[in-house]
Amino acid sequence: MIREKAGGVGYTEWFLAKDHLQVGDMVRSRKAPNSCSSKNMDVPEGTVVGLERDTDQDGFVLVRVHGVHDPIRVHVSTLERVTFGLAAGDWVRLKKEDNKKHSPVGVLHSINRDGSVTVAFIGMETLWKGDYSEFHMAKPYCAGQFVKLKSSVFSPRFEWPRKRGGEWMAGRICQVLPNGCLVVKFPGRLTIGGENSGSFLSDPAEVELVSFDTCPTVVKKYQHLEDFHWAVRPLLIALGLFTAMKMGLFVGKKVGRVRSKGKNHDIVVVTNDNQNVEGQSGGGGGGSSGGAWRPPKVTDIFR
Repeated sequence: MIREKAGGVGYTEWFLAKDHLQVGDMVRSRKAPNSCSSKNMDVPEGTVVGLERDTDQDGFVLVRVHGVHDPIRVHVSTLERVTFGLAAGDWVRLKKEDNKKHSPVGVLHSINRDGSVTVAFIGMETLWKGDYSEFHMAKPYCAGQFVKLKSSVFSPRFEWPRKRGGEWMAGRICQVLPNGCLVVKFPGRLTIGGENSGSFLSDPAEVELVSFDTCPTVVKKYQHLEDFHWAVRPLLIALGLFTAMKMGLFVGKKVGRVRSKGKNHDIVVVTNDNQNVEGQSGGGGGGSSGGAWRPPKVTDIFR
């Protein structure tokens, strides 16, 4: 069963005690668990120049940061060691993707000062051990991002839902497992069942990020809007029908007013014609002004 929430929001004492900082280590501020954001880092990159307590992991260290004159006093738990440009928790990808049994994209669990690493991959029961030179940095994934299967993937490692037209659906990452496996939910898909009935697993090597910036056309942007919740389409349809009804009533009233004005105009024209005919008949009766009134001809009325 797929868990709804990851256990804990902070780092455990065991995790923090796995690695002891030394003078000369390259360090950077530790990102929040299950987060891709690296903004507002107190220490984007620096060098440890002093330890207040060598044996106490609850102590502080002095870090020299480029551009800052004096070293910064930082708590050990907020830093992570960077070796050969990599740190524990980074996403990596194998340069040689020969083995199809496991995913080529994984999460770096540890890196020693000599460059030896341990990485967790989907499809492997134990941690993969090797050298840092066998990897390069991969695109990170975190909870809250929308992803979908790549168009080049026809037979994914895990089951993935499709849209009516056969295109792969886009879902939201709700959890990232330690081996890099993504737990994805599809809010744009109406599901009836338990809490985890709408959860799917995904290989990070088979998916790509989806956002409004990556959608090239207005139609694609609207389709991505539907990915946020299944009620978006019914709501927009109801709104469209309501707008069409309002426009129909408005146009109907305008047409009715125009027709009523046209009828009034025709009545005025007929009345004027009658007056003209009467004047003409009075003048043609031999000059007698008291001649009897005669109704106008039908052809004169509709002339």
